[in-house]
Amino acid sequence: MRIAVNTRFLLPGQLEGIGWFTHEVTRRLVKKYPGWRFDFLFDRPFREEFLYGENVHPHVLFPPARHPLLWYWWFEGSVANWLKRHAVDVFFSPDTYLSLRADTPTVLVAHDIAYAHYPEQIPFLARKYYEHFVPRYLRQAARIVTVSEFGRRDILAHYPELDPEKFDLACNGVKEQLAPLSEREKEAVRQEITGGHPYFFYLGAVHPRKNVDRLIRAFDRFK
Repeated sequence: MRIAVNTRFLLPGQLEGIGWFTHEVTRRLVKKYPGWRFDFLFDRPFREEFLYGENVHPHVLFPPARHPLLWYWWFEGSVANWLKRHAVDVFFSPDTYLSLRADTPTVLVAHDIAYAHYPEQIPFLARKYYEHFVPRYLRQAARIVTVSEFGRRDILAHYPELDPEKFDLACNGVKEQLAPLSEREKEAVRQEITGGHPYFFYLGAVHPRKNVDRLIRAFDRFK
């Protein structure tokens, strides 16, 4: 089995939600299937730490894709051409994008369709890109993985033409080292950072769709 993987969100020191999902899933697949070949497709120079085994073969495809025009260039140009030149069995894309020009069966991970619910929070070009391409991605994907049952139902509600049978569920997990603290440990942390007072802690990207504004208002009322 030969699998190409979209690994453009494996960024050293900058892993966020999709990056962590990509990291945790692919490193486990690499170790679980040592006889399979994994071709990691990066859009910029990569770190060796993301090559999880000897069965991983990295490739850097130009250009770095961080703008709607460059998304199109990367997926419909660089990735499509690479897939056409190499006999891979599956293209695994954990960030909701795929290549419409490639015939390779694709497993697509759809994390959400925030652009459909909060279009005002998405930059104009990105929103237009999502509105045009995401429905096409979902239709073309051989399998669609969602990270929650809500996400699956939400996508099907917006795109009822999709076959419910091609969806799979792979919920987000929790890192092994994250575990509840004892009351004594909690009190020690409160004493260290707030003088013993309760506090709010937000971990995530600072972006309107993350609802940070509402969190700040809630904290203001809490105080």
